[in-house]
Amino acid sequence: MTRRPARIILLRGVGTLLLLAYILFEKALSLIFSTSRRKAHRLASGEAARKARHASEARLRAIARRYEEETPLTLRLLAIDDHCVPGTLDWDLFNPRWPTYKVRCWMRLTAYYTSSLPVSDTVDAILTAGDQPLSPIPFTHEHDGTGTELIPGPPGDRVRAGHVLDWDNPSRTLPGPEENPGLYRRVYEPSHATVTAIRHQHGIIYRLILPADGYYRIPR
Repeated sequence: MTRRPARIILLRGVGTLLLLAYILFEKALSLIFSTSRRKAHRLASGEAARKARHASEARLRAIARRYEEETPLTLRLLAIDDHCVPGTLDWDLFNPRWPTYKVRCWMRLTAYYTSSLPVSDTVDAILTAGDQPLSPIPFTHEHDGTGTELIPGPPGDRVRAGHVLDWDNPSRTLPGPEENPGLYRRVYEPSHATVTAIRHQHGIIYRLILPADGYYRIPR
Protein backbone atom coordinates (compact mmCIF):
# COMPACT_ATOMS: atom_id res chain seq x y z
CA MET A 1 0.00 0.00 0.00
CA THR A 2 2.96 2.34 0.45
CA ARG A 3 4.52 1.69 -2.94
CA ARG A 4 1.88 3.50 -5.00
CA PRO A 5 2.12 6.83 -3.08
CA ALA A 6 5.92 6.60 -3.14
CA ARG A 7 5.87 6.01 -6.89
CA ILE A 8 3.51 8.96 -7.37
CA ILE A 9 5.76 11.18 -5.27
CA LEU A 10 8.76 10.02 -7.27
CA LEU A 11 7.05 10.68 -10.60
CA ARG A 12 5.96 14.11 -9.45
CA GLY A 13 9.48 14.92 -8.39
CA VAL A 14 10.88 13.76 -11.72
CA GLY A 15 8.25 15.78 -13.57
CA THR A 16 9.12 18.89 -11.57
CA LEU A 17 12.82 18.41 -12.28
CA LEU A 18 12.14 17.95 -15.99
CA LEU A 19 10.01 21.09 -16.05
CA LEU A 20 12.70 23.08 -14.28
CA ALA A 21 15.31 21.70 -16.66
CA TYR A 22 13.19 22.72 -19.64
CA ILE A 23 12.66 26.22 -18.24
CA LEU A 24 16.41 26.58 -17.71
CA PHE A 25 17.00 25.28 -21.23
CA GLU A 26 14.62 27.90 -22.65
CA LYS A 27 16.31 30.68 -20.70
CA ALA A 28 19.76 29.53 -21.76
CA LEU A 29 18.78 29.51 -25.44
CA SER A 30 17.16 32.93 -25.08
CA LEU A 31 20.32 34.35 -23.54
CA ILE A 32 22.46 32.87 -26.29
CA PHE A 33 20.36 33.75 -29.32
CA SER A 34 18.45 36.89 -28.25
CA THR A 35 19.92 40.37 -28.45
CA SER A 36 20.01 42.18 -25.13
CA ARG A 37 18.35 45.59 -24.94
CA ARG A 38 21.69 47.19 -24.09
CA LYS A 39 23.35 45.68 -27.17
CA ALA A 40 20.37 46.58 -29.36
CA HIS A 41 20.59 50.18 -28.17
CA ARG A 42 24.30 50.23 -28.93
CA LEU A 43 23.75 48.85 -32.43
CA ALA A 44 20.92 51.32 -33.05
CA SER A 45 23.21 54.18 -32.04
CA GLY A 46 25.98 53.26 -34.48
CA GLU A 47 27.05 55.36 -37.44
CA ALA A 48 25.24 53.24 -40.04
CA ALA A 49 22.00 53.38 -38.06
CA ARG A 50 22.29 57.15 -37.58
CA LYS A 51 22.72 57.71 -41.32
CA ALA A 52 19.76 55.46 -42.13
CA ARG A 53 17.68 57.21 -39.46
CA HIS A 54 18.51 60.65 -40.82
CA ALA A 55 17.58 59.59 -44.36
CA SER A 56 14.30 58.02 -43.20
CA GLU A 57 13.27 61.10 -41.25
CA ALA A 58 14.12 63.34 -44.20
CA ARG A 59 11.93 61.24 -46.52
CA LEU A 60 8.96 61.33 -44.15
CA ARG A 61 9.31 65.05 -43.49
CA ALA A 62 9.43 65.74 -47.23
CA ILE A 63 6.11 63.95 -47.75
CA ALA A 64 4.49 65.84 -44.87
CA ARG A 65 5.74 69.11 -46.37
CA ARG A 66 4.31 68.25 -49.79
CA TYR A 67 0.85 68.02 -48.23
CA GLU A 68 1.36 71.53 -46.90
CA GLU A 69 2.81 72.89 -50.15
CA GLU A 70 0.22 71.38 -52.51
CA THR A 71 -3.00 71.60 -50.46
CA PRO A 72 -4.69 74.15 -48.16
CA LEU A 73 -3.35 72.26 -45.13
CA THR A 74 -1.04 74.09 -42.74
CA LEU A 75 1.30 71.91 -40.68
CA ARG A 76 0.91 72.68 -36.97
CA LEU A 77 2.43 69.71 -35.15
CA LEU A 78 4.77 66.90 -36.10
CA ALA A 79 5.35 63.70 -34.10
CA ILE A 80 7.94 61.15 -35.20
CA ASP A 81 8.11 57.87 -33.30
CA ASP A 82 11.36 55.96 -33.69
CA HIS A 83 11.30 52.28 -32.73
CA CYS A 84 14.30 49.99 -32.35
CA VAL A 85 13.76 46.47 -31.02
CA PRO A 86 16.14 43.59 -30.33
CA GLY A 87 15.81 40.24 -32.02
CA THR A 88 14.45 37.74 -29.50
CA LEU A 89 14.02 33.99 -29.45
CA ASP A 90 10.34 33.02 -29.29
CA TRP A 91 8.72 29.66 -28.66
CA ASP A 92 5.87 27.97 -30.49
CA LEU A 93 4.91 25.28 -27.98
CA PHE A 94 8.22 23.43 -27.69
CA ASN A 95 9.66 24.65 -30.98
CA PRO A 96 12.01 27.63 -30.91
CA ARG A 97 11.48 30.41 -33.45
CA TRP A 98 14.92 31.76 -34.09
CA PRO A 99 15.40 35.52 -34.42
CA THR A 100 16.29 36.65 -37.93
CA TYR A 101 17.86 39.95 -36.86
CA LYS A 102 19.93 41.44 -34.07
CA VAL A 103 18.15 44.77 -34.13
CA ARG A 104 15.39 46.25 -36.27
CA CYS A 105 14.38 49.92 -36.49
CA TRP A 106 11.41 51.65 -38.05
CA MET A 107 9.95 55.14 -37.95
CA ARG A 108 6.42 56.52 -38.16
CA LEU A 109 5.42 60.14 -38.74
CA THR A 110 2.13 61.67 -37.63
CA ALA A 111 1.35 65.20 -38.80
CA TYR A 112 -1.42 67.48 -37.56
CA TYR A 113 -2.70 70.18 -39.88
CA THR A 114 -5.39 72.83 -40.01
CA SER A 115 -7.03 74.52 -43.00
CA SER A 116 -8.59 77.91 -43.59
CA LEU A 117 -11.13 76.36 -45.99
CA PRO A 118 -14.24 74.30 -45.17
CA VAL A 119 -13.74 70.55 -44.91
CA SER A 120 -15.35 69.79 -48.28
CA ASP A 121 -13.13 72.31 -50.10
CA THR A 122 -10.04 71.08 -48.26
CA VAL A 123 -10.75 67.47 -49.14
CA ASP A 124 -11.38 68.35 -52.77
CA ALA A 125 -8.07 70.21 -52.90
CA ILE A 126 -6.27 67.17 -51.44
CA LEU A 127 -7.83 64.96 -54.11
CA THR A 128 -6.88 67.43 -56.82
CA ALA A 129 -3.29 67.48 -55.59
CA GLY A 130 -3.23 63.69 -55.67
CA ASP A 131 -4.49 63.73 -59.25
CA GLN A 132 -1.29 65.39 -60.43
CA PRO A 133 1.38 63.18 -62.07
CA LEU A 134 4.13 61.97 -59.72
CA SER A 135 2.37 63.44 -56.69
CA PRO A 136 3.36 61.80 -53.38
CA ILE A 137 -0.24 62.28 -52.24
CA PRO A 138 -2.04 59.00 -53.01
CA PHE A 139 -5.61 60.27 -52.54
CA THR A 140 -7.28 61.01 -55.89
CA HIS A 141 -10.70 61.69 -57.37
CA GLU A 142 -10.54 58.53 -59.44
CA HIS A 143 -10.87 55.26 -57.55
CA ASP A 144 -8.33 52.81 -58.94
CA GLY A 145 -9.20 49.80 -56.81
CA THR A 146 -5.94 49.75 -54.87
CA GLY A 147 -7.32 51.05 -51.60
CA THR A 148 -10.10 52.95 -49.88
CA GLU A 149 -10.83 56.20 -51.65
CA LEU A 150 -10.83 59.44 -49.68
CA ILE A 151 -14.25 61.06 -50.08
CA PRO A 152 -15.86 64.04 -48.33
CA GLY A 153 -17.85 62.97 -45.31
CA PRO A 154 -17.52 61.97 -41.68
CA PRO A 155 -13.95 61.15 -40.72
CA GLY A 156 -12.77 57.61 -40.43
CA ASP A 157 -9.64 55.93 -41.61
CA ARG A 158 -9.08 57.12 -45.18
CA VAL A 159 -6.35 54.82 -46.37
CA ARG A 160 -4.47 54.78 -49.64
CA ALA A 161 -0.97 53.41 -50.17
CA GLY A 162 -0.54 53.29 -46.40
CA HIS A 163 -1.38 56.98 -45.88
CA VAL A 164 -4.13 57.49 -43.29
CA LEU A 165 -5.97 60.82 -43.19
CA ASP A 166 -8.85 61.81 -40.94
CA TRP A 167 -10.18 64.94 -39.27
CA ASP A 168 -12.42 66.27 -36.49
CA ASN A 169 -16.17 66.10 -36.71
CA PRO A 170 -18.91 67.16 -34.26
CA SER A 171 -19.12 63.69 -32.70
CA ARG A 172 -15.39 63.01 -32.42
CA THR A 173 -12.28 65.10 -32.07
CA LEU A 174 -8.89 63.63 -32.83
CA PRO A 175 -6.60 62.92 -29.88
CA GLY A 176 -3.03 64.10 -29.62
CA PRO A 177 0.00 61.82 -29.82
CA GLU A 178 0.02 59.12 -27.16
CA GLU A 179 2.88 58.68 -24.74
CA ASN A 180 5.05 55.67 -25.47
CA PRO A 181 7.92 55.14 -23.01
CA GLY A 182 9.25 52.19 -25.05
CA LEU A 183 10.33 54.36 -27.98
CA TYR A 184 13.96 54.63 -28.96
CA ARG A 185 13.40 58.30 -29.81
CA ARG A 186 10.55 60.77 -30.29
CA VAL A 187 10.59 64.02 -32.22
CA TYR A 188 7.82 66.43 -31.22
CA GLU A 189 7.69 69.78 -33.01
CA PRO A 190 6.98 72.32 -31.74
CA SER A 191 7.68 70.88 -28.32
CA HIS A 192 5.14 73.08 -26.50
CA ALA A 193 2.24 72.54 -28.91
CA THR A 194 -0.85 70.48 -28.11
CA VAL A 195 -3.66 69.35 -30.37
CA THR A 196 -6.20 70.93 -28.04
CA ALA A 197 -4.50 74.33 -28.18
CA ILE A 198 -4.12 74.13 -31.96
CA ARG A 199 -7.80 73.27 -32.34
CA HIS A 200 -8.81 76.15 -30.07
CA GLN A 201 -6.76 78.63 -32.10
CA HIS A 202 -7.16 77.34 -35.67
CA GLY A 203 -10.23 75.10 -35.76
CA ILE A 204 -10.64 71.62 -37.24
CA ILE A 205 -7.66 69.29 -36.95
CA TYR A 206 -6.55 67.08 -39.86
CA ARG A 207 -4.31 64.16 -38.97
CA LEU A 208 -2.02 62.39 -41.41
CA ILE A 209 -0.28 59.14 -40.49
CA LEU A 210 2.37 58.01 -42.95
CA PRO A 211 3.36 54.37 -43.46
CA ALA A 212 6.01 53.08 -41.09
CA ASP A 213 9.45 53.21 -42.69
CA GLY A 214 11.70 50.28 -41.80
CA TYR A 215 15.05 51.98 -42.19
CA TYR A 216 17.59 49.72 -40.45
CA ARG A 217 18.08 46.05 -39.77
CA ILE A 218 21.07 43.92 -38.81
CA PRO A 219 20.54 40.26 -39.80
CA ARG A 220 21.60 37.60 -37.37
